[in-house]
Amino acid sequence: MVNKLTILKLGGSVVTKKSRPLTFDANSVRNLSNVVKKFKEPLIIVHGAGSFGHYYAKRYRISDKPTKSTKHVVKIRDSMQLLNQKIIKIFHENHVNTFSFSPTSMYNNKKIPIDWKKILKKSISLNLIPVTFGDVLIANDGFYIHSGDLIVHDLCKLLNPKRVIFASNIDGIYQNPEDVSSLIPIINNNKNNLKFSKLHYDVTGGIKTKINQSLKIANLGIDVQITNGLNIKNLSKALNGEHVGTLFVGDNV
Repeated sequence: MVNKLTILKLGGSVVTKKSRPLTFDANSVRNLSNVVKKFKEPLIIVHGAGSFGHYYAKRYRISDKPTKSTKHVVKIRDSMQLLNQKIIKIFHENHVNTFSFSPTSMYNNKKIPIDWKKILKKSISLNLIPVTFGDVLIANDGFYIHSGDLIVHDLCKLLNPKRVIFASNIDGIYQNPEDVSSLIPIINNNKNNLKFSKLHYDVTGGIKTKINQSLKIANLGIDVQITNGLNIKNLSKALNGEHVGTLFVGDNV
């Protein structure tokens, strides 16, 4: 069962309006739920923070360094719980049976314990779609942000899925972000001398982190693709194994 597993990462740009603080994109999530509803293979969904968690993390200058500011951490966590609830609510209204797992319950000292393999497999066997999200986690040196992209990589090491799809608001990765004709169909570890851009609210590395994590996952022998989650037809094709964005080829593939 698990070797048929797909992990779908819903970027913050497809579940929120990233340029507007705390703005949920209900129409986009409803469209995404329709795609997921038609997909009949085992699936795990991870969603990003978008203009919810990223907004507060940027405001309080919490990104890649641990913090002990409980007041700020509570704000970030509350916003992520709210975003997750909004997403889950729309999926359930569309009769998509998801089961949300908070990352704080899944992680121990920055790792997902092996016992979670059995829990996630059992959830899938009961026709549920496990859902988790980027969040603030606890470590020995305080609180830290663990992005959805990093969670996808951690889940890949745990479960060895067949395929990973990163759904963003772009068709794939561009040689030059300002030139839509420069879409790169395949990226290997040379990274093609890519230029990187970062949106104002993205505190977890933006597209650069996504590329790096995609290559790490591809090195595990897993099919990885970044495609446009706002293009429902292309997202459906990507979930079913068609090449409609940027594919990543690892050293071990």
